[in-house]
Amino acid sequence: MRSKPFLLIALVLSLLPLSGCKPNAATLMTAIKADNTEEAKKLIEKGADANARTSPTGWSALHYAARNGNIEVVQALLKAGADPNYSGTMEGQTGNAVSLRPLVLARATLDIVTQIPPDHIAATLHEIGLDDPALLKSMKDPTAADRYQKVVDALEKVTTAK
Repeated sequence: MRSKPFLLIALVLSLLPLSGCKPNAATLMTAIKADNTEEAKKLIEKGADANARTSPTGWSALHYAARNGNIEVVQALLKAGADPNYSGTMEGQTGNAVSLRPLVLARATLDIVTQIPPDHIAATLHEIGLDDPALLKSMKDPTAADRYQKVVDALEKVTTAK
């Protein structure tokens, strides 16, 4: 029986745990966009691409973690080799694409949470087209200013000036 060795190899391979496989970049992006800290950190530890990007903006996982003010995920991504100098794009108010690094995004969000009262955050986000539940929850949190400041500080340490 010549197929016996192939059958045995197939059986052994099917029994290997899938938990050791490198996670899909889309799964990491979903966890980070939803501000699911524990899941994101677990995926990063398992080797998910710290430089995962989205289309059409090209935002990296670090962009979304910075936007959500998630210092734990920002630190995990940086430790895993995320590029803090990568510029994604964002459509400006004139319709032109604007280059945007995670640090700039974190600073802008810090400005919003420190200048707009928490009870006006939802209306302000809606007004500028950011009806994202995770972002809204993050920005309305009473500790938001402190969290965003920590993100800004962490990114300033590793971002090159341009």
